[in-house]
Amino acid sequence: MKMPAIQTVLQGNILVVDDDPDCRLIMQEILRHEGHTCTCLASGAEARDAFDAGQFDLMITDLYLQDASCSGLELIDYVTRRDETIPVILVTGYPSIPRAVDAMRRGAVDFIAKPFDHDFLLHQVHKALQERRLRRENQRLLAEVNKAAVIEKLNRELDRRVDELTRLFAISEGLNQFMPTDGLFHRIAYLAGEVTGAQRVSVMVFDRSRQYLKIRSAIGLPHEIVEKTVQPVGRGVAGHVAATGKPLHVIDRMIDLCLRVEDAREVAYRSGSWIAVPLRIGQQVFGVINVTDKVDGSDFTESDRHIMESLAEKAGGKLENQALYEGIYSNLVDTLTSLVTTIEAKDPYTREHSQRVTDYAITLARAMGLSQDQVEMLNFAGMLHDIGKIGVRDGILTKAGRLSDEEYCQIKLHPEIGERIVEPLGLAPMEKAIIRHHHERFDGRGYPDRLAGDQIPLLARIVAVTDAFDAMTTTRSYRNALPVETAVEEMRRCAGSQFDPEIVRHWLELVEEGVICPAAAPAAAVPA
Repeated sequence: MKMPAIQTVLQGNILVVDDDPDCRLIMQEILRHEGHTCTCLASGAEARDAFDAGQFDLMITDLYLQDASCSGLELIDYVTRRDETIPVILVTGYPSIPRAVDAMRRGAVDFIAKPFDHDFLLHQVHKALQERRLRRENQRLLAEVNKAAVIEKLNRELDRRVDELTRLFAISEGLNQFMPTDGLFHRIAYLAGEVTGAQRVSVMVFDRSRQYLKIRSAIGLPHEIVEKTVQPVGRGVAGHVAATGKPLHVIDRMIDLCLRVEDAREVAYRSGSWIAVPLRIGQQVFGVINVTDKVDGSDFTESDRHIMESLAEKAGGKLENQALYEGIYSNLVDTLTSLVTTIEAKDPYTREHSQRVTDYAITLARAMGLSQDQVEMLNFAGMLHDIGKIGVRDGILTKAGRLSDEEYCQIKLHPEIGERIVEPLGLAPMEKAIIRHHHERFDGRGYPDRLAGDQIPLLARIVAVTDAFDAMTTTRSYRNALPVETAVEEMRRCAGSQFDPEIVRHWLELVEEGVICPAAAPAAAVPA
């Protein structure tokens, strides 16, 4: 078959296998003349070794090789198993249709009969090399597509993990701060809605009998539901979770639950998607966190469920620590309050002085717009501001007459003694500052550190005002109680020298408005 001459575009490294040396020589000359690299071998065994050792783009092999160990068809099998992109052209002097079909089935791309035409051989070689190039390009593109798909999948997984870690970080940050127990329940509800995108959230806890759950904090629920709903244990989603201690992830557009309110009425509550997780302290289930209905209308995912379980675990640990802290804090306050009461019991004239000073200070702080944290510090440290007097001799504390210079120096030590007493208790710096600095003067002439103006902590300046006012309006061992009007004038006179004038202004407004009601003086009067 005569083929038109062609311009070979692709050059390749070609393996020629033929036991006829003349045929090998002819093909070698034709192929090298067209720029191809050519390796010619006589047996299948040699061809296998060469193929394993080199990089070939095409193989041309005779069908019948004088090699008992490897025929032309077996050589095709060997090559195509190792690299299916390498084309194989079969050459034979005894062509037959069944042989040609068998060769094509095994992987040969063409079948050439001997004697072959020069141009036809080059045409078939060129076509086979083009097919190899296209096949390799297709493999490369497919690999890139597969790689892109893998990368896209990895990116989606990475985005999911980043989103999950971001939400977990938000939970950790949100539960990191100290807050009262009620505030902690509200924070848990807020975080549950924030990290899941839920429209409605409820944090439910067992009542004392553990027969039903009550809502402790909620978002997106009607006030009546929050105040009156009780969920019997074992009923509904939350009741089931409370009974089993296992989380529940419900995706059912037809879910319809009934929650019983305290007056025995039942309220229908329909939800499309729901996650409920148990809230534990230690190993004991004491409540359930529920999130229902995403804002975007989608269903909650497994990732949302994992996030909710993490929130419940961290919230349970936080509540457990809170309970321990509040128990320790309560015992500490009771112990120290008893100690202060013992000190004041030595002097009937100063009984309940610390409580009044604290109550005055809290009222004043709120009138000045201070934060709840600052009010809490005053509530704790105000009770302890005079605890250092335990280190002062009773005779000095209850002396009826004027103190000597030496005795007054002893009295002036009580702020420092008080600070040393509370030092091991882990109080906040401001709480210790109230105890140490409540006798500093605004003009810098106070004790123990002669601080002035804004150098004196604000809460210590507040206690200085309320401490002095209570001292003036109650009877002491060395004088009778002063009338309120006299105490007011004295406070006004000392504003800017002994006291912070701005704090005095707020204080006098409270007195004039009747918000402050000074304690009545004891019946016993001090001898003239």
